[in-house]
Amino acid sequence: MGRSRRAQDSRGSSPSLCWTRSLSSSLHSDRDAADGAVSAQAGSAADPRRSFLPSLLALCTPCSPLARLATCSTLTMVGSPPGSPRSSTSADSFASGRQSPLNGFDSSAALILVPDVEDTTPASTSFGFSSDDDDAEGESDHQLERLRTSAIPPLSSLTVFLYLLAPYLKLGALLVPEAGVPGKTGVLAVAVFAVLSAFTRQIWYMLARYVRRSDLEEIVLETFARGRGKERRRMALRQLVRFSVGALRISVAALYLRFAVDCLLPFVPDVLAVSARLITTLMFAAVIAPLYSARSLKSRAVLYASWLSVLAYAAWFSCTAYMHAKNMLVPVGDSATLGKLWQGIPVVAFTFSTWWTIPLYASLKGTVQPMTPKPRRSQSFKLLSALSIAVAVAVVLPLAFFDASTPSQIPPASLRMTAAIFSALALLLSVPALLITMPALPIPVPIRRATNFPLSKVLLYLITICLSILPASVTRLGSDVVLILVFLGTYMVPAFLHITIHNFRRPLSIVIPPVPTTPNPAARVEPSESRHDELLQRKERTLQRRRLGRRLVWDIGVWVLLVPVGGGGVAWAVGRMAERW
Repeated sequence: MGRSRRAQDSRGSSPSLCWTRSLSSSLHSDRDAADGAVSAQAGSAADPRRSFLPSLLALCTPCSPLARLATCSTLTMVGSPPGSPRSSTSADSFASGRQSPLNGFDSSAALILVPDVEDTTPASTSFGFSSDDDDAEGESDHQLERLRTSAIPPLSSLTVFLYLLAPYLKLGALLVPEAGVPGKTGVLAVAVFAVLSAFTRQIWYMLARYVRRSDLEEIVLETFARGRGKERRRMALRQLVRFSVGALRISVAALYLRFAVDCLLPFVPDVLAVSARLITTLMFAAVIAPLYSARSLKSRAVLYASWLSVLAYAAWFSCTAYMHAKNMLVPVGDSATLGKLWQGIPVVAFTFSTWWTIPLYASLKGTVQPMTPKPRRSQSFKLLSALSIAVAVAVVLPLAFFDASTPSQIPPASLRMTAAIFSALALLLSVPALLITMPALPIPVPIRRATNFPLSKVLLYLITICLSILPASVTRLGSDVVLILVFLGTYMVPAFLHITIHNFRRPLSIVIPPVPTTPNPAARVEPSESRHDELLQRKERTLQRRRLGRRLVWDIGVWVLLVPVGGGGVAWAVGRMAERW
């Protein structure tokens, strides 16, 4: 049988039944190419259809050879019985010189079984990305080695859950009580953006599986610079992605550091000639410097700091709930640092912004032990992502009912200081994780070879400190820009990549039936008459109709995320900054 490169459908799970396709297949149908062995007569074209092994077993008699072979094989659509409008033959299987895997059964039947030797492939070698290329093993080893040396190496399930949850419990959540969103509107906003956050994570997850790459750079390159002869474009895109990711993370880290200082600044006496803000910023920078010296998120110091950040948020939440119950809730920090956009629904949108989705998925897959046929449920990325969002909603949703704008009484200074300390710790202890995962600066090679000093890390740290002590007028404008960039990166970029790679780019694989060099007309056989063909085809058509509805809903959701949510949100933000409304 002629085999093809397996393209993982980024909108569904990996199926085991696939219909044959030719070069004339449409781009939309080619996205749904499934893994397995595919064979077709040259020139035939059919819609991709898939089924699952239990569906076949339910239609087969217990004593049939098809049912006996089903436990160690995968289904492959290769033709139809005589008289069927989709009938075709598979003469290429005879021309290839290899025997049919059915041991005597006619390979021109509508459904045959072929062994899938890749079912025993170690699950950790390719992070869940399947490939039939000759160099697939070397590519998988390269990805695994790159993962182990990255800032987000293979992590345990609990650690991945921590880093999936931690971004939700930062600045956005601290500002929800003073955002000025009414109760019902706030609840609706939290629910909507929690769903959108889960939706965007699922897009990243399936894009990574589709292109079989474990980082954002490779996904962008596969989308806009796939193929040979595009080295300059690939290099430019790689540098653009690194610059964008680095600029966004360093801006968010500087904003967290500045707001952490704002939380404690009212309690710091300004009696020295040097500004109290500068002194507090330098003290905070000295505290987190040892944490920033870690090489990856797997470091114990960074892990403990992240857990302490979550616990600090929990303590702040307790203090805030108590002050709300006593009707003496006040804003957590100085609003002069933030711009015009940090009011209302944009705060909720920033709260559910996501980080590290693709690297965390790759790090989780990298922890699956070799020769394990199926990972445990605790190693399911989708389950961990859903749990993190559920926990975030549980601890953010009550804040929508809190109102810090009109307190009836002023809380005691000790209670205000306690809440301010916990909020500052929640932000401050999250800064090292952001800076550690930043791309390195492009230091010239001679300088890097001349010294072992971590020049790039030191420069990035100094830039973060300098950005955090800029004047308030600059910080207000910068905070608005940061919010827009985070909104773009969380909600618009994954939708744009998904639409581009599936609708405006060539599919990753096209099945080309092998043309025999010396065709042997005598080798052609008549299609077999299988009493199960009509039942199986009917089952396939039913499953395909069900799947088509889900895909339409998925495509509509991606377009809604890109145009009304993303485009409308950015347009509103720009008009708000320009004081148009």
